[in-house]
Amino acid sequence: MSTVLQHPFAEQFREPDTPYLSPARIGEFFGFQVQELAERAHVHRNTPTARPQAPQLQKYLQNMVRVLTVATEMTGDEKRAAFLLRNEPLRAFGYKTADTLIQEGRTDAVNA
Repeated sequence: MSTVLQHPFAEQFREPDTPYLSPARIGEFFGFQVQELAERAHVHRNTPTARPQAPQLQKYLQNMVRVLTVATEMTGDEKRAAFLLRNEPLRAFGYKTADTLIQEGRTDAVNA
């Protein structure tokens, strides 16, 4: 018997007809401008539009979606989860936000 996923959470952020995440869709969801998204991912400002499949950019986007997925499961509301991810200071991490920790490459610590 085969099981088909209904609609995976990350699918809403997929670049149409590609195997990678869309910087534009993720940027829009979180309220980031293209240049701001590039800064957060530590890539050149043109990378999100010129090379959206760039490995470093995709890693950052995947990490944002991973943390958003966990936060959405905890809160039951993806918009609230996105707000908390960007704005809620985490005492265990010196009052840094989850967004800051993801930028620092500490996604696993946030999800733990």
